[in-house]
Amino acid sequence: MRVWEIMSTSVAKVLKSARITRAREVFRKTGARVVAVVEDYARSKYVGFLTRVDVIKVTSSKSNLTVDEFLREAPTLKKDEELLDAYTLLRETGHYALPVVSTGHDKTVLGTLGFRDIIKALRAAGYIPKARAAADVMTTDPIPVISQYAPITKAWAMLVYRGMKALVVVRSEKERVPVGTLTPKDLIDSGRWYFRRESESRVSTVAKVRTIMKRGVVVARPDTPIESIADYIVDHDFTLVPVIDEDGVIIGVVTQEDVVRAYLEGIKPGRIPVPVLPPPLPVTAAETPVYESRAALIQRVMVRAAPAPLLGIKAADVAAPEIPAVRVNDTIEHARNVMLRKRARIILVLDEKGRIVGSLSTRNLLYSIGIKGPFWRRRPYEKEFIREVMNPNVVIVRESAPIENVANTMVTEDAEIALVVDKKGMLAGVITKEELVRALVEARGGIRVKNVIVPPGLGVVHPHHSLSHAVKKMKAYYLDALAVSVGGRATGVVSENRIPFVPLEDARTGLRSRRLIWVRKLERGGRPMGRYVKITPLLVEDVLTPIAATVSLDDRISEAYSILRANDVDGVPVEDERGRVIGVVCMHDLVRELARAAREIERKPVEAEEVRMAEW
Repeated sequence: MRVWEIMSTSVAKVLKSARITRAREVFRKTGARVVAVVEDYARSKYVGFLTRVDVIKVTSSKSNLTVDEFLREAPTLKKDEELLDAYTLLRETGHYALPVVSTGHDKTVLGTLGFRDIIKALRAAGYIPKARAAADVMTTDPIPVISQYAPITKAWAMLVYRGMKALVVVRSEKERVPVGTLTPKDLIDSGRWYFRRESESRVSTVAKVRTIMKRGVVVARPDTPIESIADYIVDHDFTLVPVIDEDGVIIGVVTQEDVVRAYLEGIKPGRIPVPVLPPPLPVTAAETPVYESRAALIQRVMVRAAPAPLLGIKAADVAAPEIPAVRVNDTIEHARNVMLRKRARIILVLDEKGRIVGSLSTRNLLYSIGIKGPFWRRRPYEKEFIREVMNPNVVIVRESAPIENVANTMVTEDAEIALVVDKKGMLAGVITKEELVRALVEARGGIRVKNVIVPPGLGVVHPHHSLSHAVKKMKAYYLDALAVSVGGRATGVVSENRIPFVPLEDARTGLRSRRLIWVRKLERGGRPMGRYVKITPLLVEDVLTPIAATVSLDDRISEAYSILRANDVDGVPVEDERGRVIGVVCMHDLVRELARAAREIERKPVEAEEVRMAEW
């Protein structure tokens, strides 16, 4: 096998001139083991790469250091290299993953290859490991362990200076029983480990390992089959798996490198082969668990005992003839302005060649808003690009596809837009949730609200909840609106289509926030002179849209839709018979209702890359 056959084509990239904190953010968002450093995003010309360890060298939340000061220019893998050569290079250089570049003089980043990719390829090809048990290849000297009560500075030094890829967290220095793991990824994902080594104001008491570690750990026995460990590593991207004895004490670790060695080279020198763990007793078919994909689970949940008859409406009947578009390398601020000018909730995203590569909606912008406001405004010296928040899922359907099937496919594929193509594969229109909901209401507006809303309570927030809490709730329950309630009475809604355009900033003072002031006495019996000022995050009441109208559970969806359109929001509060708010009926609820009536899912007739704006 050659590198190009097994490499991962999903590459996380960062510019050479970007700040190292920006690279740390890319690691956090993508979960990548290696990030390619390029001159520009368009050509992906290779400059170097960064590892997770490189970005945790900066121990402060802010830094002016750039990627150029940390990048590694070598080694790299060539796409035509043999698998054994790639494995040897990874092992000799101590890296778990490396970028793959073209062989030309003007190098282009094509992908990444790591030990996990090699294990996945060997398993898929049916290779049988030459070393069969964990004890045959496990690493015993040194065993990367650390106590859960150790300061994070000690763990950081072991990762940065001693070159350990991950640490097994044990109960204590005396009880070496694994209770968790700690990796550079855990430090990157956590905001509690900074000890500000570069700052003049150091942290006096740094965090303990136990506050940041990943609790719980999958362990192996000396006789655990290598195939079982390989499966865990491939499925969960574990850096290592601890090996314990009969008392639960750690005696070694099996790393990704050890697993590849077991397949390609066999038992380590000086080891005595250990018989593998016997297979478990067979189970009956009734006891065998059945695993389903996310799409299959969603479809099963949406299936009714007696599905409603199809509306008889085809995709071509509801498709919008045109929709605004932006380039993938445009900034989010530019896309936001386009949406404001065009009065559009969703726009297409095109690459440099005019091919459709995704969509950008108010939902994407909503999810990119943090606890203090829109992240693309927090650091004016760094531009945030559309590729970082866009939805790459694009559904393609034929003109003759029933809209129920279109809705079902969009829900299961987590897509917000469907491209309608004719028999020749030419783009004929675009369908969003707006077109689907309008068609459902016109055809079956008599459906009761109680038949479409999510369980009571899930779609309700208090005005004093943080904006971050509201956004997380909308994301968790796939809602595009929340009802805002005080004492059971509706005060408004938080709407997906309105939040990204709320003035979260002030032209003079910058980002809006709340200043809570406590006045205290500087000395006993003295005048209240001292003031303690605290900056708090934005709250729900800062972004809610006041709405006086509500609907009941027995009202028709056509009445709810009329309120939605009249107030230009995505949801309406729902009250029970006592007049208390119990939920919200929103646009996504109506899309799901339409999706439940689908009979079968139509396969994609063409690939997304084949549909170009120029053909429209």
